[in-house]
Amino acid sequence: MVEIYLLSFSFLFSCIITLYAVPSLIKLAYKKRLFDDPALEERKIHKYRTPNLGGIAVLIAFAFTACLCIPGKVLPYANYIFASGLLIFSVGLKDDLAALNPYKKFLGQTVTALIVVYFADIRLTSFYGVFGIQDIHPVVSYPVTSLLIVFIINAFNLIDGINGLLGCVSMIVSLTFGYIFFRMEEYGLAILAVSMAGAVLGFLRYNLGKARIFMGDAGAYTIGFIISVLAIQFIELNKPGEAAALADPFSHAVPAVAIAILIVPIFDTLRVIVIRLSQGKSPFTADRNHLHHRLLDTGMSHTQATLVLSAFNIVMIGTALSFHFIGTMELLILIGIVALLMNTMLWLYDVRQVIARSQSLVEDDKRIYPLRDHAREVAEEALQQYEEKQHQN
Repeated sequence: MVEIYLLSFSFLFSCIITLYAVPSLIKLAYKKRLFDDPALEERKIHKYRTPNLGGIAVLIAFAFTACLCIPGKVLPYANYIFASGLLIFSVGLKDDLAALNPYKKFLGQTVTALIVVYFADIRLTSFYGVFGIQDIHPVVSYPVTSLLIVFIINAFNLIDGINGLLGCVSMIVSLTFGYIFFRMEEYGLAILAVSMAGAVLGFLRYNLGKARIFMGDAGAYTIGFIISVLAIQFIELNKPGEAAALADPFSHAVPAVAIAILIVPIFDTLRVIVIRLSQGKSPFTADRNHLHHRLLDTGMSHTQATLVLSAFNIVMIGTALSFHFIGTMELLILIGIVALLMNTMLWLYDVRQVIARSQSLVEDDKRIYPLRDHAREVAEEALQQYEEKQHQN
């Protein structure tokens, strides 16, 4: 019972801190002219200069609450998590204030990942039968886990393209992990998750709808990093034979369940990479092929697109938790089919738009042809009259 009260306190306390911290950051940003200016990049969706320091409030609320509420004995490697979190936050903040070289960002993300992988030993030790592979050697585990953390960090950063989307998705994911870890009696990780969820909820007060402030890379990187740690620990603690797995067994399909929980950022990132490569472009080239861009193109508002993707994430989480017993590959196939159905609906919308434009062009041609023929007749008549006058002269 004490754990429930502590989780509730962590969630509410971090939310309150963010609610009070964000207005001060907005005032500071206007005073120091620290904005995300849409005039500097054509791909920007927002029309007005907006402060992008929201990540500062999220980090302060999350870190302070987690440090206050997590006993050292239940999360002994917390020092490495917070050290890495501060590092990746600093990389993102530097990029928010002054554009950072992509190679330097990747280096900072890699070092962040290596700290928790090597020192905290937070890493994948098995592929759980995916590709027919079970346990993996540490020589493979270290780089694979580091790349996975870097991928998740950037995946969460990429969905931060419309108002409220990153906040809503990360809150859903954090609350899901918090609930699962609570049932597994992993209270340190549960507090870590709900502290992040509360901090993000407080931030959404100023970002959902007409945004007064953006999360910025500092916030997106920090959220992506913490969630990557939660995801890896969720997978490892549900490994067959682990004590925690006995409390709430997801061992039948734990990698697939983790993917379903993170479906929006993972599917969106893999989707745009495939599209860019198929078009002969670099996978790191910025474009408007993200899921939220496609939904905006259908006429949705920022809030509507955010709600649609958030609902999709919730549905996928519910599906995975309900059918985790069918096995890893089977659940991965089910998740893939549902994700491809969503992508197919967007493709059918594109086809419908192309057909509508074609019909519009045909109708325009039908209106133009009579005018063209009439103009030709008038020109021919005028030319004939001119020739007759010349002949008379």
